[in-house]
Amino acid sequence: MRESLANKYCGCIKKVRKTVKARSGRTPQNKEGAAIAICTKSVLQSRGRTLRKFNCKRGKPNLKTQPLK
Repeated sequence: MRESLANKYCGCIKKVRKTVKARSGRTPQNKEGAAIAICTKSVLQSRGRTLRKFNCKRGKPNLKTQPLK
């Protein structure tokens, strides 16, 4: 069974957020921002898409993308 792009993207964010190192004096939210940037580049842009809107909370992940310009 193929994994949906939304599940792959949200799973990537969860994994990368644990391993990315934040710069000193930064908040934990910056870790999530860095994880979002890394996963957008690796999961979406490698498929010619870019992020429009996403939500990984509450049940099924929701992901809306648009083509790269």
